[in-house]
Amino acid sequence: MSYAITLINQNNLKPADAIVLRKKFMGMVDHFAIFLGYDKRNQPIFVANYTKGVKQISESELNGFLQKLNPTHIERFEGDDKMRLLAVKRAVSRIGEKAYDYFSNNCESFKNYVQKGVSYSKQAENFNRNAGNIGVASAAIGLGALATKNKKVAGWALGISALSAIAYLVSKDD
Repeated sequence: MSYAITLINQNNLKPADAIVLRKKFMGMVDHFAIFLGYDKRNQPIFVANYTKGVKQISESELNGFLQKLNPTHIERFEGDDKMRLLAVKRAVSRIGEKAYDYFSNNCESFKNYVQKGVSYSKQAENFNRNAGNIGVASAAIGLGALATKNKKVAGWALGISALSAIAYLVSKDD
């Protein structure tokens, strides 16, 4: 039995449930795949948004993911059967879309759009907040270094601050 079928059976997955996956080595970012059910040949259907865009993931491709990524937990769809059907339709409607962006249209944004009808990413929000904090801290260090006439430290700190500000502004641009 494949990894995908085992995962479906062990977790009693239903359409619109999401598998949360993390890289096995140094995994700091979660990846999300949505289970949509089975096709006419009784093959499992998963869909995800990643750098290639929103696409259906074949069972063999998912098996490859499961060998590289750890399923950490399942995010269950919350809603009745009618709402579940609408969630699956939302997922299918975006297959083929090639607009992946880590900051505004990532795999978590897609998962939330499918499950809740609203596209947002907690991971991207955390990045935005951290980029802002790093920028503020770097600017403070840079200003302190300027006050003590340490131009090298000031230059590095202000440069990091500028990069953080750019990353933060880019991430806020929808």
